[in-house]
Amino acid sequence: MNFPKPNIILILADDVGGILIRPHSMWFVDYLDWSQNEGRKLHKQNPKPCSCPNYIPFWITIMRNLSFYITVLIGCTMVSGAEKITVEWPQAAGPNGNWHSAVSDAPTHWSVARGENIRWRTKLPNAGQGGIAIAGDKLFLTTFVEQDDKVKRQSNNILGHAVDRGMGKILWSVNLQGGRVSPQLYAFSDSTSWSPICDEKYVWFFNASGEMGCWDHQGKEVWRRSFRTQPDKYPFNRQSEPILYQGLIITVEPIAKDSPSYDAKKDDWNYLHGIDRFTGKVRWIAEDSCTFYCTPCFGNLPDGRPAIVQGRGGPHGVPEKPIGISMTSLAKGEEGKTIWRFTPEAKPGAPVDGTTWMALYTNVWDAKYVYWFRSAPEESHIVLDSATGKLVREQSLVKPVDVRLWSNEKKSYELREKVSLRDVPDPAFPLKAGEVLHVLPQWHTNAVANGWHWFACSTNNRRNGYAPKGHSGPPNSLGRVHAESGKVEYLQLPVGVERKAGEADQFIYNRALKTKTVDNQGREIADEERSRTDGWQVNAFFPTPIVLGDKLYITTMLGITYVIDTKAAVLDQKAIIAVNDLGSLGDTWSLSGPSYAKGLLYHRSAKELVAIEKK
Repeated sequence: MNFPKPNIILILADDVGGILIRPHSMWFVDYLDWSQNEGRKLHKQNPKPCSCPNYIPFWITIMRNLSFYITVLIGCTMVSGAEKITVEWPQAAGPNGNWHSAVSDAPTHWSVARGENIRWRTKLPNAGQGGIAIAGDKLFLTTFVEQDDKVKRQSNNILGHAVDRGMGKILWSVNLQGGRVSPQLYAFSDSTSWSPICDEKYVWFFNASGEMGCWDHQGKEVWRRSFRTQPDKYPFNRQSEPILYQGLIITVEPIAKDSPSYDAKKDDWNYLHGIDRFTGKVRWIAEDSCTFYCTPCFGNLPDGRPAIVQGRGGPHGVPEKPIGISMTSLAKGEEGKTIWRFTPEAKPGAPVDGTTWMALYTNVWDAKYVYWFRSAPEESHIVLDSATGKLVREQSLVKPVDVRLWSNEKKSYELREKVSLRDVPDPAFPLKAGEVLHVLPQWHTNAVANGWHWFACSTNNRRNGYAPKGHSGPPNSLGRVHAESGKVEYLQLPVGVERKAGEADQFIYNRALKTKTVDNQGREIADEERSRTDGWQVNAFFPTPIVLGDKLYITTMLGITYVIDTKAAVLDQKAIIAVNDLGSLGDTWSLSGPSYAKGLLYHRSAKELVAIEKK
């Protein structure tokens, strides 16, 4: 029960002034319910047996403003306080909604392949891409329904699961049926990509193909809602994540055709929708549109107002206009209103289109800056003022830069300092005569931490049609740009690591790798070949990184999770804290990020869910 906090004094007394302890088996309860949904109501609860040996019933007299009192008899109040549920990781973006959590005890080293620092492992009925929400003793996640070898590997039918956090046992599951089917294990999202949201009482599951709903923690359905998804003429790309803010769940979707806000001329356009989390009703629709590619992000402006940054622009003719970025208010009385809009200007060799300006990133921002990338005329990093949307600075991602690449021959890193990336060779995928490297940040891999904007670099990719002849790089690298100085650094990462019992780690550089896309019974799940790559060359939608304390966690499609020291003065080999795995290399697949709760991480692959501990 939720009582108002102000002006409440609790007095616990018996006849002689001590605490009244009555171990009776039957109690009658009168209490005030101050829930946000129902307002102030007096409820009466019928007598119920109390069979809880660790509970102590007692009288509470509540004095409010000393003008009246209500006597409440509570029959099953745990002395240990275990009834209070702590919501550790309520959504994909964590407890603060910004992909950050200021914890210091998160595990940094593990290996599922070797069984190192793994508390438990649970087989999943099928694969899924979304993250893991955590409240109290439960984990929440989604998968596709169990695989049927006789049907196509495309589906709009998923399951939401509640899992016991201590043991990994699946407690209950619910079905969500969407509209449009998606390729399973698609490298660019699928029906399971939207992560659950939870609070201390309820969980919200999402099928990115067009259905969402609310259940209590025991699996009882509260409501369901169907919504439109993108038309079949566009590829299935639903990389946004639902956002929890107070009484709202914020989604990205087209406007319903029966909505007063519907405009037939903008039928395919997507918008932020503020959904009442208690009823499933639409409370507001944002003024500015948002492409289905981007991952909008929550934060607070310098004046304290809550807001979301969303973007427009991308390949395949996404329709939303104008191309650019918007800051949308969540403040009371101005929900969904545009605070500012950044609309870039064309330059020679850089038209304002979905190639120059790709809204295929996580729209990270802080109280000072909003961050973005441009692909032409030269690949650059963009910094906007978060209060006004004005351009603060633009920094080349090509020159001057520091690059550290791995030499297979020397078995060490080689530094090229303050160089142009156009003059740097590619040790993994040799360039032909007249070809050069260009930078295409790996979509959705960007995060801001300790003054730097971090991102992975797509590898041997040619999706930037305005780039010089050649391909993207540096290969399998982590990049960072300093928000104030503009300093740019790149560090090549091992694309994978082979681990066997009793043998030293074998880190693999300068090679393209493949992986299997099967469930825990060996059944093929994925619909297309790109899903069976390492993800770096196809520019797969890796999950948005999380920042725990000063450590950055980046997961790739091979089930590799890099842990990076974001306080590193220099981006060199020492900044790599660990290269972790979710299973044997070449036999593991994941497009999910880890979640944290009480000193443990919870992570998943296509085959299983794991609890990771720190030893």
